[in-house]
Amino acid sequence: MKKRAWIVLFDESGVSLLPQIRRTYAPHGRTPTLRHRLNWKRAGMAAALGYHAADRERGPRLCFHLKPGSYDTTSLIEVLEQIKNFYAGEPVVLV
Repeated sequence: MKKRAWIVLFDESGVSLLPQIRRTYAPHGRTPTLRHRLNWKRAGMAAALGYHAADRERGPRLCFHLKPGSYDTTSLIEVLEQIKNFYAGEPVVLV
């Protein structure tokens, strides 16, 4: 049985905005000094990547949502509601 639906892969992740500096170069005999603020922020990102199962000519669809801080259940449900509006009544299989 063929389904004419979008296959949508959904995931959420968090990132830190702290720079990832591990090493640097300095003139011989001088200790390198790395400076950055230690009050870094965190951000969350949720994304959905969709492929149409029956019609390859429609191409993939990517939608994402950025949020300061981290996601909780309520905010992820809001993102899923936005994805529902993005696909506008088309059949979707969410993975």
